Amino acid sequence: MTYLNSNALLELLVQVRLLSPAQQRFILENRDKQAQHLIRQFGGRRRDDTVKLPLGFPDLVDIILSLGMQTPGPKPEPLTEEMILKAVGRELGIPFTNLDPLKLDMEVVTKYISKTFAIRHLLLPLAVKDGVLQVASYFPDNQQVLEDVERVTQLKVEQFLATKQDIKQILAEFFGFQHSISAAESQFGAADSGASSVDIGNLEQYVRLSTTQELSSTDQHIKAAVNHLFRYALEQRASDIHIEPKRDACTVRYRIDGVLHTIHTLPKAVHSAITSRIKSLARMDIAEKRRPQDGRIKIGRGDDNALDVELRVSTVPVAFGEKTVLRILNPEIMFQNLDGLGFSRRDRAVYNGFMSAPNGLVFVTGPTGSGKSTTLYSTLKQVATPEKNIVTVEDPVEMVYEEFNQIAVQPQIEVTFSNILRNILRQDPDIIMIGEIRDLETASYAVQAALTGHLVFSTLHTNDAISSVLRLEDLGLEPFLIASTMRGALAQRLVRRICPHCLERYRVSGESLARLGFPVSGRDSVELARGKGCPQCRNTGYLGRLGIFEIFPMSAQLKKLIATRANDNELRQIAIREGMTTLREDAWRKVRAGLTTVEEALRVTSEA
Repeated sequence: MTYLNSNALLELLVQVRLLSPAQQRFILENRDKQAQHLIRQFGGRRRDDTVKLPLGFPDLVDIILSLGMQTPGPKPEPLTEEMILKAVGRELGIPFTNLDPLKLDMEVVTKYISKTFAIRHLLLPLAVKDGVLQVASYFPDNQQVLEDVERVTQLKVEQFLATKQDIKQILAEFFGFQHSISAAESQFGAADSGASSVDIGNLEQYVRLSTTQELSSTDQHIKAAVNHLFRYALEQRASDIHIEPKRDACTVRYRIDGVLHTIHTLPKAVHSAITSRIKSLARMDIAEKRRPQDGRIKIGRGDDNALDVELRVSTVPVAFGEKTVLRILNPEIMFQNLDGLGFSRRDRAVYNGFMSAPNGLVFVTGPTGSGKSTTLYSTLKQVATPEKNIVTVEDPVEMVYEEFNQIAVQPQIEVTFSNILRNILRQDPDIIMIGEIRDLETASYAVQAALTGHLVFSTLHTNDAISSVLRLEDLGLEPFLIASTMRGALAQRLVRRICPHCLERYRVSGESLARLGFPVSGRDSVELARGKGCPQCRNTGYLGRLGIFEIFPMSAQLKKLIATRANDNELRQIAIREGMTTLREDAWRKVRAGLTTVEEALRVTSEA
C-alpha cells in the first residue's frame, strides 16, 4: 500500500477537484502555523497523538477542515472529512463505509480488539464473514496495525475507511455498554435482584442521564446500562423501547419511524435486573411480577437547553419473564406547531375553526399510533392562555404539561372518565380534553359539557372521520344530540417522509397509478419522488414522519342528514361535495408534492 504523506494527499485532492491549486498553495504556506495552533489548542498534544512534522494524514485533514475550505467549481460546498476519505479510499483501493450503529453487533465490536488498542488506532470491527474480519479504520495507511490485528485474532482483515467521529462515538457507546452488561452479569448471575414495595403515589420519577464518561467511572453497572438504553434511544429518534425476555437471552428493540429494529441481544441473567431498575424508576412495584403494571419516568438529557423527555412504562408477564415497553414522549414531537404536522391550507383553515369555536364536540380519530395524541397536545398548547382553564382526562396521562390541569383515570378507585367528567363541570373549565369516549355515559357527559358552553376535544377509534358519527350512534347517543353539538371530526394517519438526503425523482405511468386508485389520467406519466437509501436514513429511503388528514366539518345539510339517521355513504357524498378531502386524496397530494411515496400512501390508506 502506498504511504500517503501530506504532499501526496494535497496532490490527490487537487486531482479529484476537491481542492484548487490556489487552495493547495495556501495550505502548504500555512500548514506549519496551523500545526502549531493545534499543538497550543490541545495543550501540547493532539486528541489522538502528538503533532509531528512533517505532518501525517490525520494532522493534515484536521488542518484542511479547520481552514473551512470549499470545493472549487460553479457549485462550491464545504469540504468534509467524508469527501476526503472517499477520495483517499478510491486512490488506495479501500472502500469507504458510513457506520450505522443499528446494524453493528456489539459482541463483534467488543470481542476481537481491546478497547485501548481500538481507541488508540481508531479501529472498529464491523463483522466476520467467511473467516474475514471487516474493520473500519480512520487511518488509510496503518498496514502494520492491521497485520498486528491479523496475528492476534488469527483472522484475515479487510479494511474499510470511516470518519473519526463515527468510530470514536461507536467505540465509546459499545465498550461502555458492554462493560456495564458484563459487570452486571457477573454481579447478578442467575439470581434476581432484591425487591421491595415502593411508593407509587407520585406521577413521575425524574432521572438525569449522565454522559458515557460519567457512567463508565461508576460501579453501578445496571444504572449505567439502563441510562445507555435511554440515551441511545433518544439519539436514534426512537418512539418506543421493547425489552423482551427470550429463552436464553434478552432482546432490546427500538421502534424508529414506525419500524422495529433489534438493537442488542443481552445475557438472560441481566434481564431481571434491568427490568427491576426501570420499574423502580417508574415507581412501580418491583416485587410484583405476575400482573401488568404501568408507570412513567421523566428524564433529563444532560443538556440545559434540551427539554425533558417522559417515558411511559408498561410491563406484562410473558412466557420467559416480564416484557417491558417504554413509550418515549418527546415534547419536541408531542408539542409541535400545527403548521408542521402536514395540514393542507384548506384543512388547516377548517381546523382553526374547530379550535376557535366557543363550544361543541371535536373528535380526532384513527388507530393506535396514528398521531392523535400529538395533534391534541399541539392543539391544546396553541389555544392555552392564562385566560383559559384547560382540563384533560386521560388514561394514562401521556405528557405532563404545566399549562393544563391533567387528571389520570384510575378505575381501581372508581376514577373513571364519566365520574371525572361529572365533577369537571363544577371546576369552571373552558376547554376539556377527554382521552377517549368509550361508553354511553362518557359520551353523554361530553354532550352535556358541549351543550353548556364548553369546547370538548376527544378521540374515537374509527377508520375515517365520517364513521365518528356512526360510532356515537352505536354507543347510544341520540342523532339530534350529535347533530346539535358536534363541530366536526378529524381522521389521521402517519406516513414516512422521504429522506431529503437521498431523494431522487422518477417518472411512472399514469395508467399504473390510476389502477391503484389515484386520481390521474391514464395517458400521462407523472414525476414522483423516492429515497434511494443513505446512511442518514439507514438505507430505508425514509426519515421522519408526517400526517395525512381527513377533516369532516359539520354543515347545516349534514346536521339534517344526521338527525334523520342517514347512513355513512350519504354523509360521505355530501361531505365530499362540500369540499372534504379524503385520507387517500390527502396522501396523494403529499405523494405529488414529493413528501412521501406511493407505497406509503397505499400502506396507510388501504382500509380507510
